[in-house]
Amino acid sequence: MTDKKPIRVLTVGTGAIGAIYSWRLAQSCHVTTICRSNYEMVRDKGFAIDSKKWGQENFIPNEVARTVPKPATEDEEYDYVLVTMKALPDVYSIPDIIAPAITPGKTRIALIQNGLGVEEPIVERFPDNPIISIVAYIGTSQIEPGKIHMVGHETLVAGNYLPAVTSDAAIDDFTELLKQGGCNVSRVPDVELVRWQKLFWNGSFSPVCAIARMNTTEILNNPQAMVTVKKLMNELIKSANAMGYEFDAEAQMETMIQRTRETAMDYKPSMLLDLERGQPMEVAVILGTPLKRAKAKGLSVPSLELMHDLCSAINAHTLNHRK
Repeated sequence: MTDKKPIRVLTVGTGAIGAIYSWRLAQSCHVTTICRSNYEMVRDKGFAIDSKKWGQENFIPNEVARTVPKPATEDEEYDYVLVTMKALPDVYSIPDIIAPAITPGKTRIALIQNGLGVEEPIVERFPDNPIISIVAYIGTSQIEPGKIHMVGHETLVAGNYLPAVTSDAAIDDFTELLKQGGCNVSRVPDVELVRWQKLFWNGSFSPVCAIARMNTTEILNNPQAMVTVKKLMNELIKSANAMGYEFDAEAQMETMIQRTRETAMDYKPSMLLDLERGQPMEVAVILGTPLKRAKAKGLSVPSLELMHDLCSAINAHTLNHRK
């Protein structure tokens, strides 16, 4: 009797989110993690994870690598490539990075990333590979190389990216693997609806926090800052509705602001953290894509355009100083 071939998962960009979901997938899969700044620590000692939901554990992946490997044999081909890198198309090409691991028409590509339009370059490069697009709601950070801290619970929303050749079986199979690891996963027919809804918050609070160098509590308590947050949020909702959705602007804004007061006080969004660390922000997918889509529909979105230009200028300055 032959042993069943293990399900092989390659996680690309194994920081905090990548570490958590690699850990959970490792309950039922053979997991290889691609690590950069934390490579030596993870190779030698694994990930030291402290999670309120799952407890403490030293997670040692099956394999740890610096760069994406090309499978040497058919048995070593990856069933899934999970991308948890920041979406920074001005800095690097994710399709170029993952290409060695992709078997055309076979490898399923799962994206757990922020923003809108993260699927576009993947679909363009790998049109015959199933795409699994996932939105994550999780509070986790890598407090030092290989040391992961996760607060509270987590939720994943997986769905079809409608412009792509989608496979319900691929999404169902991958979400089942996540559920086997104890993850909270739900399914939606159109993932872009969820991406837009998350963007209403991330495209308003995040850049205002970054530009003003304030956390969410300081923004909420600053009337001038909140004027800009509301303008951005309103323009993002208007842009989503121009794409065929039917969001109630007032209800969405009220919900987002109230939820921030209830669950995200004293919080520094990733854009602010990136700025403080001297790293580029995810401007293209958080502000650039909705701006591009709004303009394509002939909308006037002056606050969104101004914020995009300011954050893009900061990114250019950051990248120039890193050279």
